[in-house]
Amino acid sequence: MATHIGIGFSSLADPAQAAKEAAAQAKKQLNTRITQLVVVFTSMSHASPIILDAIFAILQPQKIIGSSSAGLIMPDKIASQGISILAISSDEIHMNVATLGDIKDKDMRFLGFQMARDISTNKNPGRQILTVFADSGLISGALFSHGAKEVLGSTTPIVGGISSDQFQYKKSVQYYQSQMLTNSMVGLLISGQITISVGSRHGWKPLGKPRTIDKAHGSVIHTIDGERAVKLYETYFDEDFKTLKDSRLGSMAVLYPIGIYLENDRTYLLRNAIDILDDGSIVCQGEVPEGAEMHLMIGSKDSCKQAALDAALEVRDGLSGHQAKLILIIESMTRYKMLGRSAVQEIQVIKDILGYTTPMIGMYSAGEIAPLQSIDHTRNTQLQNESIVIIAIS
Repeated sequence: MATHIGIGFSSLADPAQAAKEAAAQAKKQLNTRITQLVVVFTSMSHASPIILDAIFAILQPQKIIGSSSAGLIMPDKIASQGISILAISSDEIHMNVATLGDIKDKDMRFLGFQMARDISTNKNPGRQILTVFADSGLISGALFSHGAKEVLGSTTPIVGGISSDQFQYKKSVQYYQSQMLTNSMVGLLISGQITISVGSRHGWKPLGKPRTIDKAHGSVIHTIDGERAVKLYETYFDEDFKTLKDSRLGSMAVLYPIGIYLENDRTYLLRNAIDILDDGSIVCQGEVPEGAEMHLMIGSKDSCKQAALDAALEVRDGLSGHQAKLILIIESMTRYKMLGRSAVQEIQVIKDILGYTTPMIGMYSAGEIAPLQSIDHTRNTQLQNESIVIIAIS
């Protein structure tokens, strides 16, 4: 029994030619005639249905899923433009795919239940993991996870990423078979006699005194401690807070996200501020609970690298001595923005822990779906911001 993995990348300007080059690289590494699965990540500059035709022509995969991304993570580099391809052929693991459309404003728990029902079969033996790539309409990872686990069971890890663009927050796409989709979700269920390990960290620390979110709806915070939400940034940064309002993802939002304290987990869930409304409300990436305790949070390049190290160590511990066959990284696009050219150093840190020869691929997302690690080691899946999620399958 064997699993073959191929990874390809191209930054050629023409999307069709880039897809052909990346697919040819993956096929050469795969070194087998049958391709069961392709996962494709593209920058928005290369987002086009024609890339799927090129991939089918060269790799002839049975299944394709994928997502647009603000950056492409490869074993030896980070690329802001291009196409990356993961190709898998295996007789020891099972891979199912499914898609859901028109997900905006839908019931998140029902979406999780429906995805799990559509993707699951009675022929999925052993352990399993569900990975999803979704439009920003998926605003609650917790509710989605609850719904999915009603079908897949409470021990199944649920992970994923929110599709992203080049920091414009205007349009993202998902790929499913021969289709390029919007306002959708695609899922991959991997199962079999496998070992699965997931690590997730953000590395940010609370700044200043705790405050209370008095009024919030969905992803919008209206008031904090009885004041307009934006007063939080005005108080700390005076006139400098205008950089947040002038830029949908200004440096202040990257360096000082909002941290929501989860009492049961004894940890902070991060939310990026992506816009300020005329009434002083703050629009966040992801759902915000009304009545929650919150802080401004502070991070740095060093804390990003430390978080990557801690997540990789968690993955290594979860593998219990097994060597990973594949590493998938889903990381916040805001971390990419903060790290800049030093982003590749995070990949070096992960390789130092999990091995230099293990196939690795990843994407930068507008939100990360992953379990939190609480102080008592219980797991709670959430839609996170500014996090790095490492998934290893052995």
